[in-house]
Amino acid sequence: MASRFVVFLALCAAVAAITRVPLTKVTHTREQYKFKAIGEHLKKKYIPDYIPNNDAFNEGLSDYSNAQYYGPITIGTPPQNFQVLFDTGSSNLWVPCANCPFGDIACQLHTKYNCQKSSTCTATGAPFEIQYGSGSMKGVVDNDVVCFSHDKTWCTDKTQGFACATAEPGLAFVGAKFDGVLGMGWDRISVNNISQPMDQIFANSAICPQPLFAFWLSRDANDVANGGEMTLCGTDSAHYQGDIAWEPLVSEDYWRIKLSSVKIDGTEYTNGPVDSIVDTGTSLLTGPSDEIKKIQKKIGAIPIINGEYEVICSHVPKLPNITFNLGGQDFVLQGKDYILQLSNGQGAPTCLSGFMGLDIPAPNGPLWILGDVFIGRFYSVFDNGNKRVGFANAAKKA
Repeated sequence: MASRFVVFLALCAAVAAITRVPLTKVTHTREQYKFKAIGEHLKKKYIPDYIPNNDAFNEGLSDYSNAQYYGPITIGTPPQNFQVLFDTGSSNLWVPCANCPFGDIACQLHTKYNCQKSSTCTATGAPFEIQYGSGSMKGVVDNDVVCFSHDKTWCTDKTQGFACATAEPGLAFVGAKFDGVLGMGWDRISVNNISQPMDQIFANSAICPQPLFAFWLSRDANDVANGGEMTLCGTDSAHYQGDIAWEPLVSEDYWRIKLSSVKIDGTEYTNGPVDSIVDTGTSLLTGPSDEIKKIQKKIGAIPIINGEYEVICSHVPKLPNITFNLGGQDFVLQGKDYILQLSNGQGAPTCLSGFMGLDIPAPNGPLWILGDVFIGRFYSVFDNGNKRVGFANAAKKA
């Protein structure tokens, strides 16, 4: 009896060591999936010094038109509330700034951080800039407390640096449902070498015995209210089934791992193991153009425009399974997983392939980008302490 009680206490302690961040998702229409703009954004993200084609960014929300999942954080004392995109493909935190100019429409339409209203803020005055396809995000660096939980347990100290944005590029962020971006990649790719907030959380073993975070993304189109959940400092077995397959990092920049193979009906669509990046900041699943074209042909997808491929919606249940091998384990996407069924507002849905060709040259490529098409099907664990990424079959309901 006593041993059972000890086990119970251990389980309670493990649960207490996890903080849960609820995620909100955006349900996209076809018009919001601008494949050309998404491609330009990803090239800028993953090709050093890439000069994007600005014509791709001339409509609506561009740089982050492919972002779907975001959640709450607080900054300052007393806490100021923000909704941020949790992006494993970048490494900086930024939110709009209270002193942004009136002409910055994106800033005026979102929650703004005010250093003067926080007793723990230090305004460094250091300039900050991130270049996007449609322009640059400019601002200054402030230091303050950043929290992932309203109970003040999972917080940094007041020395945490982040960017307070005084200029946001063009119309890119005007229509965004989130206020800013919280990068969760490695510090090596951080602008201005600013450590990301998770570094401080991971360093505190008293509250974070497992230095990792995990994503369970809801892909149920009928469940708009529940976008999923991010857990910090532990995993949640209710969100996945079976064992977690681990793959070590190739390098500590992005969450970059080796993808062993991609197969359909026994035919391989990769030339041996290839680098892949697990990126919560993109909805799509991308790979080298030649390989993706072969996959599109195999699934019967028809090229439309700007890299988009469409399938007949009634064919989705009959589409072949696509098998990804990671960590020595097979992960299978069914047609309903890799096809985006979108509303066009006029009754009949449109079905787009969730695959997109994207050529990243050496030395950063060639590579595959495993975005939400993949992460939404498989519970994804980003293990900072052991420098690895893990996947398991996601539970359908949690």
